[in-house]
Amino acid sequence: MSDDGGFGVGTSTALGVGGIVGGGIYAAIGIVVAAAGVLTWFAYALATVVVLCCAYSYVKLNELTEESGGSVSFIEELTGRTTTAGVVGWTLVVGYIGTMAMYAYAFGAYGQMMLGVEYVWGLPLRQFLSIGVVATFVGLNLLGASSTAAVERYLVFVQAGVIAVFGFVALWFGFSNQLLQSGLSELTRSITSLDINPFLAASVGFVSFEGWQLLFYDQDQFDDPDETLAKGVFLSIPIAAFIYVLVGFVITSLLPEEVVAAQPEAALLYGALVISKWLALAVGIAGLISTASAINSTIFSEALFAKNLISEGILPDRMGDADEQAAPPRTVLVIGFFTAAFTSLGSLEAVVEFASLSFIAVFGAMSALTLTNRDRGDINVVPPLVGTVGSVAFFAMLTWYLYAQLPSVFWLVVGIAVAVFTVEALYFERESLEEGM
Repeated sequence: MSDDGGFGVGTSTALGVGGIVGGGIYAAIGIVVAAAGVLTWFAYALATVVVLCCAYSYVKLNELTEESGGSVSFIEELTGRTTTAGVVGWTLVVGYIGTMAMYAYAFGAYGQMMLGVEYVWGLPLRQFLSIGVVATFVGLNLLGASSTAAVERYLVFVQAGVIAVFGFVALWFGFSNQLLQSGLSELTRSITSLDINPFLAASVGFVSFEGWQLLFYDQDQFDDPDETLAKGVFLSIPIAAFIYVLVGFVITSLLPEEVVAAQPEAALLYGALVISKWLALAVGIAGLISTASAINSTIFSEALFAKNLISEGILPDRMGDADEQAAPPRTVLVIGFFTAAFTSLGSLEAVVEFASLSFIAVFGAMSALTLTNRDRGDINVVPPLVGTVGSVAFFAMLTWYLYAQLPSVFWLVVGIAVAVFTVEALYFERESLEEGM
């Protein structure tokens, strides 16, 4: 903590790394490996470039605006378009719910594998554990026992530290046993044959990098927010990216692709088992702690984000009381209910790719907004341009992939999107509808 009483660069970096790596690497890495194979490291590296450019846009937009509400405030203040801001706000709310469902799914999967029990009373144990962990943190948040920056700062050493240790141990093990595969020949073949799978995998893994932007929703906790957040974001994303690239490289060297494709949520655990059962135990415990911590911090952050949207009329008053000092209880309950529904009814792949599409759309929109406001400040046009083009390309590739290869997931995502935008449109036009009635 700084002398002025606010948290400094160290805490913002730790929170950023924890938010990115915390649950994402356990939930999404198997899906990325299934799509990219030995080029998983390349997919994560490519996603990092686009994410960094989008993060640059967030930092610049934060410097241009007075409010500290993230994407929604950026749009409202710079364009005055409340409806557009509302669309982004609703998309983020649903995207965060999808992300928490992804974390809860991974928690349940790891818990089931470590307990060695698949069914309880004839029902899958994974769903019980996933719903149970969501319910636990909803209850803790209702009791006021939410996560704090200080706690998260130390938990990041458990979350990211164990994974980094696993990555280096696996690198040594793979090197000693001549198992490492760089995939460079595969990369050359993909480029020459116009194979888009590595690029597609980058879009699938995009959700792995969400988490850093949560720092923008509660800037009052930081000393000198503009500078502290900028440094924290630009430090945390490369650190997290290094861990992703390292782990992606060793996982695809240690495990056959078909093993990962069969059980993508178990990729890290199976990779650790190749080396040592004790390392697998450490990875499993860290996975439970990391995904649980990610659920807790995201519920709290999203509830605060939703409270701001309620106060601005973007979300209905029935969702919570915007005058609450902390997270509104009703807001926490609504978020918890839909998170539990997503994680119990959806597949891991559906949840991951739905969340990725949501964040690709919002991050790309913020990059485009930065482009249109490039004359208002000291803004280099290249990063927001790369962020915009990269996001559009990722969104198009992922949508096409779902439609062509996973039609059931595609129509599920379309159904969710239609339902969300229908309810949203009815809400924003409620006054006109009431007058018409």
